[in-house]
Amino acid sequence: MGTDDSAGFVKASVSDVEVGKPLRYPLYDGNRKLLLKRGYIVESVRQCELLVERGLYRNINERTAPPVSQSSSSSADAAAPSREAITTLDETKLRIGDPLVLQSSAEAARMVVKLIGYLKNAGLIVTVPGSDGEFIMLKEGQSFIVRFFSGQNAYAFTSVVSKQTSVPFPHVHLSYPREVRGLEIRKGSRIDVELIAAVGLSGDGDNESLARSGKIFNLSIGGAAMRSKASLGKKGDVISVKFKVLINDIQSFLTFDCIIRAVTHEPAEAMPHVYGIQFENTDQNMSLALTAFVYQKMIDESR
Repeated sequence: MGTDDSAGFVKASVSDVEVGKPLRYPLYDGNRKLLLKRGYIVESVRQCELLVERGLYRNINERTAPPVSQSSSSSADAAAPSREAITTLDETKLRIGDPLVLQSSAEAARMVVKLIGYLKNAGLIVTVPGSDGEFIMLKEGQSFIVRFFSGQNAYAFTSVVSKQTSVPFPHVHLSYPREVRGLEIRKGSRIDVELIAAVGLSGDGDNESLARSGKIFNLSIGGAAMRSKASLGKKGDVISVKFKVLINDIQSFLTFDCIIRAVTHEPAEAMPHVYGIQFENTDQNMSLALTAFVYQKMIDESR
């Protein structure tokens, strides 16, 4: 890797990029403009060579994300990028009672409704958005992006309000979508975040005075990368990690038992201890909430 005299930038070589694995740091072009975000997956040796020939640089002053070692099946998931496809609503296996998120624009608030039923090529019937008995009136002809999750996929489609009525109970009629955009998200798919975490060390028990704090900066369904001011343990140690996420404008606190899979130390950083952690023995409700959060963030980024 060659040196460069411009604000800590160094020229990257083929050996700096692992094909099929998320990048551990952002990469820039010759004009120092961001080319590839940290976490991007280079899918072939040829793609890597073309990038390097174009002129690929990294900034040695930026943080490096430690890899999270997992089982061989998890590693295969991490190497596979998320895949987007066009499908139909009936092929998504959407079920009665499933939550749908309505949003009229990128800046508008999300409104959560539940599916009452639908008739292929005719329309959908959903509950009226609102809370505490206060319903929100939607305008006929108003257009929404509708999002929902099913299995390992996140879906989105455009729909228009046909009618809102209170007879015989409050409900909304939506137009039936001609197509639905689906995004398959693998277990290893990662997102950049900034989440404050409370960390319980191995053997702490209920002694909160021994608790530590950290900051999660990279997150997947199976694990995370986290920084801290104080040491949290060594490779193989088990710790407890608690953090807060916002899902459809609702706050949820998630707690996971974690195994430390990677440890690095960066003395020049304010939070010099960097850890790759793997979630273990996950509670089903916690796992579902984490999955929803990751899916929501990935859809927002791809929009």
